[in-house]
Amino acid sequence: MNEKDLQKIVEKNSSKFSILIGENSFEISKIKIFQTNNPITEPTTRGGAYFAELKESKIEATILDTSITKYLSKAMLGPNKVFLDIILESRISDEQKISLVVNLTNSIQNSSKIVLYLTLKDVIIESQ
Repeated sequence: MNEKDLQKIVEKNSSKFSILIGENSFEISKIKIFQTNNPITEPTTRGGAYFAELKESKIEATILDTSITKYLSKAMLGPNKVFLDIILESRISDEQKISLVVNLTNSIQNSSKIVLYLTLKDVIIESQ
């Protein structure tokens, strides 16, 4: 799926997304997808842990339920040797669901919300 089509789908359904970390589900209050350039000259494996492309699709997701923080340490690289795949999902029509497979790269928290920065790995659109 091309970047522009994916951005349109995410923007149109932004109020319907939820995040699944393991068995836990949380509502996403705001979601945005964008593309960034990596400061590399060719695709490469970083630290033996993950593969980095020249351009990557990133997602910024805001969650108002700060209880999600207790599950984040299991998802990030650093305390773990591999990223945990996280699923962002939304129903995009009566017959279709979109699932974005992502990895958590960073988070920022205050007393009322947490903002997650995620790298997009895969897009799955399923007919129900």
